[in-house]
Amino acid sequence: MRSKTIRAPDTVMLTFLLLITLAVTVISGWSLWQSWQHNVEETERQARNQSISLARQAEDTFLQVQLTLDEMSRRADDIFANPAAWRGIRGLLAQQQRQLPQLHGLFVYDTQGDWLATSSSYVPAQANNADRDYFTWHSQHNDDRLHIGRVIRSRSTGDLVIPVSVRLNNNEGRFRGVALATIRVDYFRQFYGYYEMGPTDTLGLTLADSTVLYVRPFSDAFINKTLASSPLFTRMLKISPVGGGTWRSALDGVTRIFGYASLARYPLVVSAGYDRSSLRAVWWRNNLPVLALNGVLLCAVFVFGILVLRQIRASLRYQRELIVLRDELTRSNHILQDLALVDGLTGLGNRRQFDIYLEQCVARSTKTGVPVSLILCDIDFFKAYNDTLGHVAGDQCLAAVGEILRYLPLRNTDRVSRYGGEEFAIILPGASEYAAEQVALRAVMAVRNAALPHPATQLATKFLTISAGVGTVAGESASVATLKNMADEALYQAKHAGRDCIATQSGRCDLPPSPLEA
Repeated sequence: MRSKTIRAPDTVMLTFLLLITLAVTVISGWSLWQSWQHNVEETERQARNQSISLARQAEDTFLQVQLTLDEMSRRADDIFANPAAWRGIRGLLAQQQRQLPQLHGLFVYDTQGDWLATSSSYVPAQANNADRDYFTWHSQHNDDRLHIGRVIRSRSTGDLVIPVSVRLNNNEGRFRGVALATIRVDYFRQFYGYYEMGPTDTLGLTLADSTVLYVRPFSDAFINKTLASSPLFTRMLKISPVGGGTWRSALDGVTRIFGYASLARYPLVVSAGYDRSSLRAVWWRNNLPVLALNGVLLCAVFVFGILVLRQIRASLRYQRELIVLRDELTRSNHILQDLALVDGLTGLGNRRQFDIYLEQCVARSTKTGVPVSLILCDIDFFKAYNDTLGHVAGDQCLAAVGEILRYLPLRNTDRVSRYGGEEFAIILPGASEYAAEQVALRAVMAVRNAALPHPATQLATKFLTISAGVGTVAGESASVATLKNMADEALYQAKHAGRDCIATQSGRCDLPPSPLEA
C-alpha cells in the first residue's frame, strides 16, 4: 500500500508534465502557424496594393501616349500634306516626343507602310514597316481604338520598344496609314528598378493575352513569352480584375505570393510576386528567438513541475481564484451573447436578433390581436454593383444603406436588422399595413435621396436604390412564416414591377419622381 501511495504522486506528476508539454507544443505550433498565415496575408496585401499602384502608373503612361496619338490623328491631313515639317529632330513629332520621357519615337506610315514622318533623325534606307504586326492589324481592321502590340526591336535604334498605334483614315473612311508611338522597355525597367525587392521577387507588365512585355528581374529573353498556363490567366483574372494568391510562376517555376491588377482602360495586366521560400526563410529567422524562448519556458515547466504539484494543499485558494475567473467568464459570455446579436458590417441587428424579436412580436400579436408588420428591403442590382466595383465597395455600400435605415424616424419598439446578403428588414410591432407602407416609402426615398452612385444599375438615374415589400398579420392566425412569406412576395412584386418602389398585399405603390430624375 505504501509503494502505491508513493508511486501515485509520481504518476500524477508525469501526466501533468506530459500534458503541459503537449499544451505548450500545440499552442506554440498554432501561434507559429497563425504568424505565418498572417505574414502570407500581409505579403499578398502588399503585392496587391503594389500592383494597383503600378497599374495606375502604367495607365497614366499609356494615356499620355494615347493623347499624343489622338493629336496626330486630328492633324493627319497636315502631316500628309506637309510631312517635312513633322519629320526629323527639329520636326513637330520630335517636339511632342520630347515632352514624354517614356517615348522612344513617333512615326507616321502611309498605306504602303513607307515612312512618311518620324521624330528620329535616322531613317533606314527604303524604310518600310508594312511587315509589322501592328501595320497588318490596322490595314485589316477598320477600328479606331488604340492597339498595343508585342515588344519589337526598333529598326532605327535597335532598342526594345512597345508599339502603340492607331489607324488613320481618309475622308471616305478608307485606310490611309498608321500613326505609331513606341514606348521604351527601358522606361519600365528603370521605373520598376526603384522598388526595393528581393533578388527573386518579380514585377511584371503583360498584355491581356498573357504576352510578357517586361518582367523584373528576368532578362530580355523572357520578353514576348506567353503566360497562358499561369493561374493568373487561367483562373484569377476570370474571378476578379484585381486580387492576389499563391501559385508557381510559369516563367521559372518558383512559387510566389502574387498580387495583380488589370488596367481598366487598356488590355494590360500588372503583377507583383514575392518568393515564398525567401519569405519563409526570413520568417524563420525572425521567429527563432520565439522558438528559443518557448524551449526555455518548457524546460522551466519541467523544473518547476514538481514544485507546482507540491502545492496541492493550496487547492482551496486556487478554487477561489477559479470562482472569480468563472464570474468574469460569465460576464464575458453575456457580452459575447450581446455581440452575437449584432451584424458586424452594418452595426444593425443580425439575422439571429431578427428571428428572436419577430417571434416575440408575432406571439404577442396572437394573444392581443394587435397587428405586426414586416418590411423586407433589397438593394437593386447589387450583384452588378459587386461585379463592377468589387466586394470591398459592396461592403461599403451595405454599410451605407444600413446607416440610412438606422436613422429612419421610427418608434422605440421598431427594429431594423440585416436580414442577409443585400436584404434588410424592419419589424413594426403594432403597425397597420398603411403605417408600414408609409415607413417603407420613407426608407426607399431615403436611400434614393442619398444619391449613392451605382454605375451598374439598369435604372436611368444611375444611383443606388432599394425595393421594399410589406406584410402585415394580426390575431390568432398570425405566424412568423406567414408574415415572412407576405413580405417576401410583396418584395418580389416590387422587383418585378421595375424596382425602386414598394409593394404591399394590396399591390404596388409608386414613389414620387426623384429630384435627380427631374
